Amino acid sequence: MTKEHQAIPCPDCNREKYFEGLCYWCKNRKERERYQAMTDKEVVSSITNIINKIETIKEWKDVYKDFCNLLAYKDIDTTEIAEAAFKKEIFYPHTIYRNVSVNVRDKLIEMLLQPDCEEASNILMCLALCGDDKVKDTFFKLEKNPLPWRKNLFVDLSIYAESGGWTFDEQGEKSDVIYHECYSLQKSNRHDNTVKAGTILKDKCPICDCNLIDILTIDGNDERLAFLQLKGKVHIPICPNCASMCEKTIIRYAPDGNSTMEIIEAYSDENYLSEKELNKLVSNKLTLSKTQKPIFYACGIEETCTIGGHAEWIQDWQYETCPECEKKMKLLSSISWNELIDGSDGSLYIEICTDCHIIIIFHQQT
Repeated sequence: MTKEHQAIPCPDCNREKYFEGLCYWCKNRKERERYQAMTDKEVVSSITNIINKIETIKEWKDVYKDFCNLLAYKDIDTTEIAEAAFKKEIFYPHTIYRNVSVNVRDKLIEMLLQPDCEEASNILMCLALCGDDKVKDTFFKLEKNPLPWRKNLFVDLSIYAESGGWTFDEQGEKSDVIYHECYSLQKSNRHDNTVKAGTILKDKCPICDCNLIDILTIDGNDERLAFLQLKGKVHIPICPNCASMCEKTIIRYAPDGNSTMEIIEAYSDENYLSEKELNKLVSNKLTLSKTQKPIFYACGIEETCTIGGHAEWIQDWQYETCPECEKKMKLLSSISWNELIDGSDGSLYIEICTDCHIIIIFHQQT
């Protein structure tokens, strides 16, 4: 092997790479830490810069990156940014409108009520991020009495509402599809077994014969996770090979820790996961954070695993319907495969119905 193609250890973590400087993981970690260390004055200055350059946010470069990372790591109030964006008729990223003044909210609704609204899809997602009672009432009314622009949409307004973390039923009753608390799972040598990611099991997958794992074991008795209302320790078994190659996995769990797994529509009966990769997966050091994170923590620059909060959807947002009660399920966790096995693509999304003790897991690919 020539010198220029020899592996170079990362100066921070010793991961092998083939370029100078920090590896991908350490570079993103340091970037996250930089945002987290910002003073209030620096945050205000960055927000002012975003407002002044709001027209460049659609270029997915500096201003876009600053906005997403400030939202993820500093939980900024977006009211002033939303005001500036609305004046320029900028409706993306939709999270700009996470916080809006009553004036901007009402003007967005006014636009939506126009029969020929050309920005209906984007405005719906902007309003969904606001998600107050007036927005819900407007969505419900328009779902029952659609305007001409509805024919250009692929899904109902109750599905658009889900992009903001909530939905409504046939009677207009509102319910959340996310938890409004969020914790991260990050690599640490700290001893904390509240959440364990990747525990190998003795059982084999009935489809591909790969070892099953508990992708997560969650101790719902820990006070940090009281918001999940799990009332005990929950095991979430999956086939790590089939999980990314099937429509979904259905878990039925019990408060005593027993769980059963059902794979729905597997795409292959071949095991593509090597023993080396499996060992990497179950030897991760992911640990539940000591303190809460911002609700959009998963949407920052660093790939991560979270319990609660919003997900960073690789494709479109997707909230499953509970097969028992037919209510929409809540996002329990999002897990980046790359955090478990270096170089892996895609994420697992884990959703739960605590009433029926059912969990559904599905994969989205980058």
